Amino acid sequence: MSGAARRRRILVINPNTSERVTAILLAEARRIAGDEAEVDGVTASFGAASIECRAELVIAAHAVLEAIAAAGPYDAAIIAAFGDPGLEAATEIAPMPVIGLARAGLRAAAADGRRFAIVTLGRHMRQELERAAAAAGVADRLVAIRFLDGGVLDLAHERARFLDAMVDAAASVVAEHGAAAVLFGGAPFAGVGRDLAGRIAVPVFEGLGCAMHEALALPRASSRDLPQDVATKPSVKISSALAGLIHRFFSRRVPD
Repeated sequence: MSGAARRRRILVINPNTSERVTAILLAEARRIAGDEAEVDGVTASFGAASIECRAELVIAAHAVLEAIAAAGPYDAAIIAAFGDPGLEAATEIAPMPVIGLARAGLRAAAADGRRFAIVTLGRHMRQELERAAAAAGVADRLVAIRFLDGGVLDLAHERARFLDAMVDAAASVVAEHGAAAVLFGGAPFAGVGRDLAGRIAVPVFEGLGCAMHEALALPRASSRDLPQDVATKPSVKISSALAGLIHRFFSRRVPD
C-alpha cells in the first residue's frame, strides 16, 4: 500500500462451535470496523455449540488457544464469548494483543464510576460473571445480574423474540437497583443497541462493540517478534502450533 497506512487486521474468535454465532459476530465487527480494519472470524474447532456452564467454558479456553496458534499475523484478537474463555492464558502466549468481550464490556459499562447491571443468558454462569467483574476491577459497580429465559442459541436464531424481555429486564434493574447503564452480555447480543434504540432510558453496552473499539484504538503492527528456533518438550494431543507458542513463552521469560 504505497503512501497509505496499512489497515489493521483483527481476528474475532467465536469460542463456541456455532457458525450462526460466528456470522452474527463477524457481520457486526465488520460494520463497526468499516474501512479502518480488515476483520476475519474463526469458529472454535471443538467444544459446545454454546457456552453456558463452567465445563464448557474450560473446553472453550483450549479451543481459543488453538485458534490463536493457528492464526496468521493480526494486530489484535478478540475472544468473543461473555466468559472470556482463555483470556489470561492467551494474553500470556499470543503474538498479538488479546481483548476479552466480557472485560471490554464491563469496563465500558462501568466507566466514570457508573453503577451498571448485566442482562444475559445462562443462569449457571453467575459466579463466573462475578469473577469476571472482579478481574476487570468493576465488581463494586455491578449492582445486578439479570438472566433472560432461553438459551444462547435461541437468541442467536430468534433475537426479535427476546427484545421485549430485554427492555423489561433493563427497566427492572434501573428501577430496582439504580443501574445507570446496562451491559448485554454474550456474543448473540452483538449490535443489539440498534434494535433497542430509544427503548431503554440509560446507556446500553454490548461486549463485541466495546472490544472492537478497543481493538481499533490499538497501534498497527503490534505483533510480538517471536524467536524462530525454540527447544520443545513433549506434548500430547496439543497442536504443534500451540505447543510452539507455549514453548516460546518460556523462552521469553526472564530467569527468576
